[in-house]
Amino acid sequence: MKERMLYMRREPASSAAIIYLLVAGLALLPTRWLGELFYPARENYAYMLGLGAVRLILFFLLALLARQMGIRGVWLPAKGERRSALLYSLPAVLIAVNNFPLVALIRGTAGVTDAFGVLLFAVECIGVGLFEEAAFRAIIFPFVLGKTGTGRRGRVIAVLVSSAMFGALHLVNLLSGFNAGVFLQIGYSFLIGCMLAVCMFRGAGALYCAFVHALFNFGGNLVTAARGLGFGSFADIWCWEEVVLTAVVGVAAVVYFVWSLLAARSAAADRFAVLPPAGEDPPAEGPESGGGQK
Repeated sequence: MKERMLYMRREPASSAAIIYLLVAGLALLPTRWLGELFYPARENYAYMLGLGAVRLILFFLLALLARQMGIRGVWLPAKGERRSALLYSLPAVLIAVNNFPLVALIRGTAGVTDAFGVLLFAVECIGVGLFEEAAFRAIIFPFVLGKTGTGRRGRVIAVLVSSAMFGALHLVNLLSGFNAGVFLQIGYSFLIGCMLAVCMFRGAGALYCAFVHALFNFGGNLVTAARGLGFGSFADIWCWEEVVLTAVVGVAAVVYFVWSLLAARSAAADRFAVLPPAGEDPPAEGPESGGGQK
């Protein structure tokens, strides 16, 4: 086992690819059967409970895998930096909240009609958020950083590559039938992945990213027909006020997170990047690599 772990640290790019394939395989595991043990007559209940429970189990398995691979400092903010890390990452929560149909909920043109179903949906969102953030921000992202390096250029490449991998994972949804909405999902998953990767550089930790991820998913599907938990037409949810609000928040978020990525110190990335074992050379980046303000 130890030799295998040393190989993975020496070959971070290959290791990231192997773990990515593992995660894709885990994402294809059947989940509905578990929910049907409890709710055989309620399809939406069985789906939400099964998906959430299986993803929670897989999260704990990935957390154990990360520990075995020697990945440290990815889950929580470092001591003494928690306040600043969460403050810098707070705009990510605002993005997640903005994914709720706020205008329609306030007007009453959208709402929830199944309170217990909402609880099961929360389990689904928490399970999916923890599993995907453990896979991509806590494991794959540090390996990609091990290849690109933690200087400014390396950080940008690592964000783009790991987020593209995260977005591409959602191609598995096409296996249940062609749906053009999957490609929209891939696009916003890439953007959300970039945002959460920047939060990692700001020291927020993968558990914070999982919270934001779960909140974003919860707000986006709370009243959609897919879960059968409430009411609200597409026109009601995406009224012109909601479109304007989302556009303003989106543009502000892009500006903030690009600045935050470029201004972040490489020391935060150094804590969790999977670098070669001591005594072996890390990837070279040229004059911009290394610690300090970029």
